[in-house]
Amino acid sequence: MSSPSLALRRVSHAFLGREVISKINLEIADHEVVALVGPSGCGKSTLAHIAAGLSEPKEGRVIRGYARHSMVFQEPRLMPWATALENVAYVARLSGLSRRRARAAAAQSTERVGFLPEDLDKFPVELSGGMRQRIAIARALVANPDFIYFDEPFTALDAALKHRMQDIVIEASQSGRFGALFVTHDLTEAARIASRIAVMHPTGQGIMGLRDISGRPGMRSERELFDLTQHWQHDDPLFRHVHDVDERRIA
Repeated sequence: MSSPSLALRRVSHAFLGREVISKINLEIADHEVVALVGPSGCGKSTLAHIAAGLSEPKEGRVIRGYARHSMVFQEPRLMPWATALENVAYVARLSGLSRRRARAAAAQSTERVGFLPEDLDKFPVELSGGMRQRIAIARALVANPDFIYFDEPFTALDAALKHRMQDIVIEASQSGRFGALFVTHDLTEAARIASRIAVMHPTGQGIMGLRDISGRPGMRSERELFDLTQHWQHDDPLFRHVHDVDERRIA
């Protein structure tokens, strides 16, 4: 049996002495996409940042079995002084490519997410929200990671554009063969993208449970997605608190 791509062992964390997540255990297999859901404030983003190495856990271990990871945030976080192409090429340069090869890799990566060549020389301020997020995804893909963290990347997009961005992630994960932890509050998004869904405790006290999602991401019909999310919300007690909000614990 192969080692997991990511393993969290009893991970806990606190802010200003207040514990926000406690004793989190989670494993993600090689090339598996797992959606992480839970009510606002339960610590989903905090956990993703710890798993990615952006924060250190107060307790527990993070075991990274992958070689290279990248991350897509809720905000694109592009460099405002660089063009769309340069934003992506910069990451390629960090991975060791020459300037010429980095620009070629960036052009290929932006094409992969459906970004038009005539927009590559535009600066972030000249791009729409959806275009900026495509560049953020292209930037995450350009270094050929074998694991990607997605931290609610499509929350601010309208329904049609969100659907298109999800399709890009599905296609990229299947053709690029990377694993992923996809943080979202949208159960339909989780059902479209992932092969498993993990539900966090409302106050961050561990993973309450996991559910396998039958079928292949991208191949589930809209009716199947609707029926599945309705079942989760109305018949599965694991999802009872998934839409609760505790504004004191937003993380």
